[in-house]
Amino acid sequence: MRQLLIYTLLLLSIPGFSQGLDEAGIKSLADQIEIKATTPEAPVSMNSKLFSDEEGSYLVVKVKIHENWHIYAYVPEGGFFIQSELKLDLPEGIEAKLIKEPKVHGYEADPQIMLYKGELLFVYELSFNDLSGGEYELGTTLSFQPCDPYACLPPDEIIVKNTLTQK
Repeated sequence: MRQLLIYTLLLLSIPGFSQGLDEAGIKSLADQIEIKATTPEAPVSMNSKLFSDEEGSYLVVKVKIHENWHIYAYVPEGGFFIQSELKLDLPEGIEAKLIKEPKVHGYEADPQIMLYKGELLFVYELSFNDLSGGEYELGTTLSFQPCDPYACLPPDEIIVKNTLTQK
């Protein structure tokens, strides 16, 4: 019982977690993001969207990986495969804190390698410092190497841009 109480207190102390953006809220935001269908020729699709409410501002990045395909969440140094990387290009005055990242899966052929499969959600809480009114462009870039059980495609990259209007 004591461990449950400590765990609950820890969860409540995480910034952004107790302030209304729970799993149901994240799912609701993710459901509002349209994403292109994937194919074996283009097995990865990504889109992102900005959301704001009285609780805060968020950038939600949704990635879809085709059935039976994966990208690499973690590859040890010197590994043969290419580790995925999600980069944010933020204007000066905007900071992003990752508050939710997707589940990773083990790779049967090498337990040191971790994979992403299916639908992925990355949620960033945004904070603003000394921004004047106007429009600001936020870029999201996913670099990855898609593979199925038999072969890998060449490394690829998807870039999505969002516009933030500050009043």
